[in-house]
Amino acid sequence: MKLIKFSAGSSLDEAYVKLQENAPCYGDFNDRILYSSDSLDEIFIKVTGKTKSEFDEHVRQEQEIYEKEKAEFKSSIPQLTVEYRKRARGIIPQEHLEYWDEIVPIRIEDMYRGMELDCWLDMISVLNDEGIPKEERMEKCLHLFSEQNHSGASASLVFCGLCKFHSLGPDLVDYICNNIG
Repeated sequence: MKLIKFSAGSSLDEAYVKLQENAPCYGDFNDRILYSSDSLDEIFIKVTGKTKSEFDEHVRQEQEIYEKEKAEFKSSIPQLTVEYRKRARGIIPQEHLEYWDEIVPIRIEDMYRGMELDCWLDMISVLNDEGIPKEERMEKCLHLFSEQNHSGASASLVFCGLCKFHSLGPDLVDYICNNIG
């Protein structure tokens, strides 16, 4: 029996068709051995633990939940915009509030759904606390940053905002980059 290779990103439906076209054969799909003699349901069960119809129903339900959550979030954007603008007063320095107000709806609608807004406000609140030494503020912000679980893209976005919105932002970015574990 010959071994076939599936293209990266192949669906199970595509794998099944390829198995049938090359029968008798077998192939490795996500560390599961699939045979041309397997039925479509057997293939789905091997890889997903569900029959094809069960898997399709699961995907449909997940898509429905996603669309509902997306619609709910989209309808909350105007209120979130007001809340983020209000929350920034007293945290974001006055000279940056106009720019803050401009970017809030843009940041809320991006793929991170405004997560970086919370990150900036949390860390800038710490930077603003001149009652504690600068080094201690930097350490607290490093701890906050570590807890925020950033990807490379979100970290870069947070770093840019810190530099834009606070005079200690560049120092903090250097401190984080030099001390992150």
